[in-house]
Amino acid sequence: MLRKQLILLFLLLGFCFAVEAASFSNVGYRRVEIQDSVTGERFPVSIWYPTRVQPSVFESGPYSMRVARDAAPADGEFGLIVISHGSGGGSLNHYDLAMALASGGYVVAAPTHPRDNFQDMSGIGSVDVWTGRPRQVSRVIDRLLEDTALGARIQRERIGVVGHSSGGYTALAVAGAKPSMNALVEHCKGNPEDVRFCSFGGAAAREAALRGGDIPDVRDRRVRAIVLLAPHGALFTDEALSNVVVPVRIYGAERDDLTPVQYHAERLAKVLAAKAEYVVIKGAGHFSFIASDALSNTAREAGQNAEGFDRNAMHETVNFEIVAFFNRTLN
Repeated sequence: MLRKQLILLFLLLGFCFAVEAASFSNVGYRRVEIQDSVTGERFPVSIWYPTRVQPSVFESGPYSMRVARDAAPADGEFGLIVISHGSGGGSLNHYDLAMALASGGYVVAAPTHPRDNFQDMSGIGSVDVWTGRPRQVSRVIDRLLEDTALGARIQRERIGVVGHSSGGYTALAVAGAKPSMNALVEHCKGNPEDVRFCSFGGAAAREAALRGGDIPDVRDRRVRAIVLLAPHGALFTDEALSNVVVPVRIYGAERDDLTPVQYHAERLAKVLAAKAEYVVIKGAGHFSFIASDALSNTAREAGQNAEGFDRNAMHETVNFEIVAFFNRTLN
């Protein structure tokens, strides 16, 4: 026990020194548009990064951020993290995590995935979207590495991905797990209790499987570590998951009724075994990982919290842990 405590203390001290050496009080923000290599359509990407410029309040929809818009980046070299939102979400869903990462010395980019976002959900469950999501992450990486202001500052060996829900699927796919529509069909056949998840995407999967549709290998070997938030893993067999060789941190939500932990996060943790760190957040629901802000004052499910659950406090803890995870694994 004492040895474990000393190791934990060492890791925490090491993290604190790393943050002190790469801590930035100001965060820059801008948006770009990127062309999707699957459909040819353009999609927006939000970008956060360290800067020395003083920030001001910027409001976008329900979200309010203190950022320096279109500011010059700070001097230095930074890792790159791409954040993939869940189905029906958008690029600002996890802005507080993006700002925590940028303050810790990372460039952070979050795309709004085409035809799987809050403005357009027409492609949910389709082969095109399951294929497009990870390829869009790769396009975002390409674009940031080529960026005139940020590209030269990004360390190519320090690239990670965070994904919530379907974004968790996206992160696993770019990390090397080969997706399969048939795996999703078999999951829903074998786990009829996973009703809500399978009714959400199962019908489209069955139709695609009958047509012979499947998803190509969409691995991006530049990605060196991933974080999964309330992920679903139903599109991957155990064998496919064995191809993931990068470090993984998984967060499950105790009260998740859309991707229940026993069928998704917990199963992923068991299959990935020694490669994965697994945490279950007590009292959290599926959407608890989305930044609250004005959402908490709406009637939409994404803004609801269980009685006694403090979403903001949870985010402070989880954001800190995710920065620490990438500091440990992207070195």
